[in-house]
Amino acid sequence: MRNSITKAIRLLLKTNSGNIGIMAAMIMPLVLGAGGVSIDASNLMWAKSTLQNATDAAALAAASGLANEQMSVDEAKKQAKTFLYARMGSPTDTLSSTGSEAGLAAHDVTIDSSPTGLGSGKQFSVTVKSGFTVPLTPMTRLLAGSSVTVHAESQSKGQTATESSLSMFLVLDKSGSMSSATNKKGVSKIQSLKTAVEGLLDTLSKADPDSKYTRTAAVSYSTSQDVPSSLSWSKTPTLAYVQNLKAAGNTDSSGAMKTAYAALTDPAETAVHIAKTGLTPKRFLVLMTDGDNTATKNDTDTKAICDKARITQTTVYTVAFMAPAKGKALLASCATTSANFFQAEDADALIAAFKSIGRDASMLGVRLTK
Repeated sequence: MRNSITKAIRLLLKTNSGNIGIMAAMIMPLVLGAGGVSIDASNLMWAKSTLQNATDAAALAAASGLANEQMSVDEAKKQAKTFLYARMGSPTDTLSSTGSEAGLAAHDVTIDSSPTGLGSGKQFSVTVKSGFTVPLTPMTRLLAGSSVTVHAESQSKGQTATESSLSMFLVLDKSGSMSSATNKKGVSKIQSLKTAVEGLLDTLSKADPDSKYTRTAAVSYSTSQDVPSSLSWSKTPTLAYVQNLKAAGNTDSSGAMKTAYAALTDPAETAVHIAKTGLTPKRFLVLMTDGDNTATKNDTDTKAICDKARITQTTVYTVAFMAPAKGKALLASCATTSANFFQAEDADALIAAFKSIGRDASMLGVRLTK
């Protein structure tokens, strides 16, 4: 009997019949497990990336509302949570094989507020923290539990008033081509410029409601420069100057740039600020054109002023408004950095560019810091 059993076992070990089935039975759990891990890894990467984007958006939304003085602290917190839920509240269509168990875990929005030290200005720091629970597939659950929670944190800062004093001179093209039409029916380039400047001045005024830290002026140019306005604490003289512009003539920006730069770097301008606030002002030149200079020398002289401005830490913003390639090239080279150069191909873009300059100069921009 024993010999019969031993013989049967030896025969089974020697035969090749059914080996594939046995191997498949042994390997199948590993294959299924690997597939489950792959799905879970994809889900976790998506959840982490999407949650980070959602917390970034939530922090920016809350900080923007506070900086624009459109929301209270409680309203800003609610806004942040609304952004989170809008992106992460119903994820089951995006996640694979997770059912309805996926969703936001614990989340928190904190807002710190403090005065800037200037006027009635406030600065805000918004922090958004959140978790997101991702259920695991059945095979992965055998190794790592039923779910994994990913986490994200974002911080955004903004403020309602400028942190320093500034002087800004606008150098504006009023040549004949500025009378031509824009993409808006019945609105000329010169009309769009007037609207854009008003928006910039409004932005500066919002940052300095008591007119204690900001001085502005403007000078227009065509064939030659016009008589400039004087640097003033009030936006009214600058706005009145621009509103009275009429398009005519050719283009030479060099004289106007020299005049604006000389006024900004005059020690007397710094002394006026120090006498009033004790602060040394930041200096800004804003050069706008819709064309190119008539003579090459005009370009050379304009560029020379831009180079001087870099040396003296005078920031130059440039705006090419529906300008040809040569005009764009000059303004791109004149801007202090590439971020200070704006290409505005229609009226709306021009208005947006000037508002952006106002925000940047007064440091009202909301930014992510974490």
